[in-house]
Amino acid sequence: MLDAAVNLEGFLDHVPSPTGEPGPLLPVAEEGTRKPLLLFGTDGYWNPRYARSWSAMLESGCRTTHRQIDGATHWVFTDFAQQAPQLQTAGLMTAADRNQLIGPIEPAAARPAVHDQVAAFFARHLRG
Repeated sequence: MLDAAVNLEGFLDHVPSPTGEPGPLLPVAEEGTRKPLLLFGTDGYWNPRYARSWSAMLESGCRTTHRQIDGATHWVFTDFAQQAPQLQTAGLMTAADRNQLIGPIEPAAARPAVHDQVAAFFARHLRG
């Protein structure tokens, strides 16, 4: 059983139909949850599916918190946050490609931004 969860810019709905109709929301987005949930996003990533499902979750009145990293995009939640700047320095990635992948955030800021928010959330909500 989960006592708390973190969603790193994940969708809370089913894949849209081939005609483009939105897929149904997952039960957690429709009904909410009694457990603490952190919706953790970036200012550089936005998608109608993401907006729709996260809005439903935040409006459900359940124990949902939203946090955001500024100057970042979706892949900052992965090892790319550390690797992309190194690839750019080595001439294997352009600055534009790096910004599209992780945003202009520096690795020295990206890793603690993710780690500190997730660690603080779990420290507040998990029994130790």
